[in-house]
Amino acid sequence: MKNKKIIISIFTLCILLAFGFMRWDNLESEPSADFKYKYDRWTGQKWVEFYPPLAFSPNSMEFPLIYIDEIHSNDINNYLAKQALSGELVNKWIERTQFTDGYLGLLLLNILVIIYIFIREFLLNRNKHQSSRKSYASL
Repeated sequence: MKNKKIIISIFTLCILLAFGFMRWDNLESEPSADFKYKYDRWTGQKWVEFYPPLAFSPNSMEFPLIYIDEIHSNDINNYLAKQALSGELVNKWIERTQFTDGYLGLLLLNILVIIYIFIREFLLNRNKHQSSRKSYASL
């Protein structure tokens, strides 16, 4: 019974890690240093990372593509203003954040369960070992 708990917890951890690695799919598009398209498999949403061409930092701007498949540099401001006013941009961010937070919560919970099982087994075995030493010493 003890081994089943740890095996199930480690198996669940492996599944969660695999889901995490398989979440994003990088999409091929026209070669562009400014845009990188990706697909979030959990939410079914296409996202774009925009790297401003004259920016002095490697930071990117990331946003969902709603009702379109591609975007161009000169359309970004109009697109973001339109989606922000409609509220859909925020809704997509909230959905993505909820999925990410839920995943991280499950991952953390699973890791804590594994740590708890290891500590409990270690302490129980240590206490049993000490009590068996005492019983042999009293003989």
